[in-house]
Amino acid sequence: MSVNHHMILELDVGNSRIKWRLLAADDLSVTGVGHVSGFDELQQVPELEVTISMARMCSVRGGDINKELKDWVRSKHGLDLLQAAVIQSCGGVTNQYADVSRLGIDRWLAMLAAYRRAGGACMIIDSGTAFTIDVLDAQGLHLGGYIIPGLKLMRSSLESSTSIRLSDNYSAYSQSLGHSTDEAVFNGTVAVLLATIKKLRESVGAVEIYFAGGDAALLYGLAGLDRSEVVTSLVLDGLDIACPEPDNGRGQV
Repeated sequence: MSVNHHMILELDVGNSRIKWRLLAADDLSVTGVGHVSGFDELQQVPELEVTISMARMCSVRGGDINKELKDWVRSKHGLDLLQAAVIQSCGGVTNQYADVSRLGIDRWLAMLAAYRRAGGACMIIDSGTAFTIDVLDAQGLHLGGYIIPGLKLMRSSLESSTSIRLSDNYSAYSQSLGHSTDEAVFNGTVAVLLATIKKLRESVGAVEIYFAGGDAALLYGLAGLDRSEVVTSLVLDGLDIACPEPDNGRGQV
């Protein structure tokens, strides 16, 4: 990787992993991307041995991990690690939560990026540990959303609460009725999410749809919806709107 001494470090601290990205600050082109299981592993990533001019983070977790990351960036690069927060309105998007702090920062950043990308009404489907759907109208108003367990969480809840034991390497997902316990569970959990997606699409109409999260490609392929695409970088993309460079003249809106 070529060394650019004016780079931005971005971190997306999720429930089960940390996703990182390096951008060339002059044009926001991606120069490095990856994910790790935790802070200790992040410190060993060789691509991060560069000089950065800015660092920004989205974190759905609290406590020690955020402090560790902020201390690491401060000691390694002499910079404050900016942490994105939800506000009432930003980037043309307005949420209707009475307490904005109760809206997940990952959902908020994905909405900011999706609205900028669509230039209007859109639906964001993020399928990770949790499965979330959020809908924005043409004026950027957040019409609301759903939060339900993601595929792995649904399966693990069955295993923890029943005698069901599932294969660790099953991958033959389909929308067909199952003829084994694995098929019935794996296909059934997919069917629940697809039904939710399609029902909501019917109610909101032909808007742009963005799939993100670890199961994005799977659900995108099975849903087969028009005006839809996989954009796994939505949360990180939203950081540029919520935490822009101080000297770029944009500021929060």
